[in-house]
Amino acid sequence: MENIKNNLTIIIPCKNEENYIGNLLNDICLQKHIKDVKIIISDANSTDNTLNIVNNYKNKLNIKIIKGGLPAIGRNNAAKISKSEFILFLDSDIRLYDEKIIIKTYDKIKNENLDIITSKLNSNNLIVKLIYKINNLIIYLSKYNKPFAVGMFMMVRKKEFDRLGGFPENSMHCEDFLLSKKFYNKKFDIINSYVYTDNRRFKKMGYIGFIKYFIKNLINRNNNDFFKKDVNYWR
Repeated sequence: MENIKNNLTIIIPCKNEENYIGNLLNDICLQKHIKDVKIIISDANSTDNTLNIVNNYKNKLNIKIIKGGLPAIGRNNAAKISKSEFILFLDSDIRLYDEKIIIKTYDKIKNENLDIITSKLNSNNLIVKLIYKINNLIIYLSKYNKPFAVGMFMMVRKKEFDRLGGFPENSMHCEDFLLSKKFYNKKFDIINSYVYTDNRRFKKMGYIGFIKYFIKNLINRNNNDFFKKDVNYWR
């Protein structure tokens, strides 16, 4: 099987993720057929134990740490120094239980000549799982209009990513949707695997509050100015 270390870069923005980043990095260690792929951690001045945990994985993974900011800025900063044909953006609080999800996504984007791929979402929390079922349906239906790829797991062809200007840095939330909807829908697909999260963001906003937030985003999906407003999503 092809060694993809020169063709793929993994980019992970983070800030104060000591309770999560180690789990993700351990999952990456267990991924099949991605040995020595470069991982860029774009850190937004973490003040907890995040960077110590990351540094502990440098003997197992090909990790580089750079300065980040809000997720759009952190992702873009890392993408600028990436030389690979493809980039995989991951959120620092996800879990990759499918040990072949990265290589399967890489094979699909390359072999099918795609520009962007995302994953389905899942959770061990029942309420979050039900919310994600709706979200996954919206992701699937977006194949027929404007692609909706989640920043938790988004693989892109760097050339097209650069042409579209990367993640919009003036957006305060939903920067993943604002970028992905610019891609040609015929060059977009969803990998048949799940990325898992817990319920921390839902607990922060409240389940009802998160559902209201989601509905507002749907209503304003064509109003880019709406996403420039700070709704405290990243605080």
